[in-house]
Amino acid sequence: MPAVQNPRNKELNTLASALTNLQQSTEQTVIQWIPSHCNIQGNEEADRLAKEGGQLPQDEQEVTYEEAKTIVKEKQKRRWLHQHPDYNKKDAYYLLPRDDQVVIVRLRTGHCRLKHHLYTKFHIGDSASCPCGTSPMTVEHFLQDCPTHQNLRAETWPADTPMRDKLYGPMESLRRTAAFIRASGVAV
Repeated sequence: MPAVQNPRNKELNTLASALTNLQQSTEQTVIQWIPSHCNIQGNEEADRLAKEGGQLPQDEQEVTYEEAKTIVKEKQKRRWLHQHPDYNKKDAYYLLPRDDQVVIVRLRTGHCRLKHHLYTKFHIGDSASCPCGTSPMTVEHFLQDCPTHQNLRAETWPADTPMRDKLYGPMESLRRTAAFIRASGVAV
């Protein structure tokens, strides 16, 4: 059928859009084809009533583009929040530039390119030890104790800053952590 295969067919595009919206809905929807004019009892009556209903005045409430956009954004936001229950909108992490966010989340989760993670998870390298030789190269060792980066650590955090502040603290603490990583030259 050429009409169904025509990408400019407005009715088909509208139907496809409606089906996509139904598919993304949380409600279960069943679409079933009911053939008309096939001697199915009540079908003729249903067709007549549908035609009558189609002739009745329809309630129309126009929605502006801005209103539709707001509705869609709110629905997407609710879906996202439902899928991410640990999200804390007050976390300064969400205000950082994207490249700093990547650094912070890798350090928070420990899924990074530090030797300890690479060796214990993927058996990459010959050991999990830090090049300083004092302990495994974990996130905590690297940010808090590694003697190789002692001077840089003192320049970055003048006071003895707890690990929690470096990874979950206010904006300035998170920025300092990302800057420390960049200045160290160690890829995370």
